[in-house]
Amino acid sequence: MAAVYEGLHRGCAIICGAAPCVFEDLEKARHLRPGATILGVNNAAAMIPEVEHIWTQHSEHAQMYKEQAGRRIYVHSRPRLFNNGAGLWRLPVPDHKWAFVDYEWQSLTWVVGSSGAAGALWAKHGMGFDEVIMAGIPLSTNTLTYNEKYPSKPTQNDNQFAKDSQVDHWMKIFTNLAKDGKTENIWSMSGATQNLLGAPVG
Repeated sequence: MAAVYEGLHRGCAIICGAAPCVFEDLEKARHLRPGATILGVNNAAAMIPEVEHIWTQHSEHAQMYKEQAGRRIYVHSRPRLFNNGAGLWRLPVPDHKWAFVDYEWQSLTWVVGSSGAAGALWAKHGMGFDEVIMAGIPLSTNTLTYNEKYPSKPTQNDNQFAKDSQVDHWMKIFTNLAKDGKTENIWSMSGATQNLLGAPVG
């Protein structure tokens, strides 16, 4: 059974996705915020050794993320919700899959869209960081591939990541959340998310 995460963080977090630009973005963000906590989305911990906590909306892959990281990491998720036309409902995930999720965020059921954008919202509204910088999460239709060092591509295999229409849909969701004030003090190092949110100021 996943636990409830206790405590809030302060300062800056850099949350890492899986786009080809993730290492370049991370290096620039670290230069701007050398004391920042490094977080990850999905399998980012397998690429970036400083990542200890990850956000995923694919709790069924939590065991794989831990195994491929090769060290102790903590997986955070929320009930997986889908809209069937009559409202949101929770996808039943078998108990043996949830067994590998360390923390479940019931308070973040409103967090939807791409995993990277959702991870930034988790870092801000869940973990409590004052400032969040997105690295390797451009959500641009001209960067629809994963970084070559990303070890697994389950969402790509499900044919969800590499569609222009899907990325456009995610950006519309994120844009609406920005209009609702949910992205305050969240910045991005690249791409369409940087155009929407702005870059962090040095």
